[in-house]
Amino acid sequence: MNLEQPSQENVDFILKKITEKLKMVNASAFENMKLEQVHYDLLVELYQLISRKNSFSPREMQMFAEELSSIRKKLTVKIICSKVN
Repeated sequence: MNLEQPSQENVDFILKKITEKLKMVNASAFENMKLEQVHYDLLVELYQLISRKNSFSPREMQMFAEELSSIRKKLTVKIICSKVN
């Protein structure tokens, strides 16, 4: 899959692979994340980093999950601010 071009299909693919690799129980929190809500480059970087590892310590899993959550929180604030303006 070519991840160089941002697309909704790529966002869905990346999020699915990240949540599968990290065995995230709350993966549904990242469902339906839209392309325009994502800083695509950061998402791809996180995906590439996670893809390179074969196993994760509990701390690493927590750190990656927090990073993924923080990307979403930043995006939520960005969306709210853009609606206010």
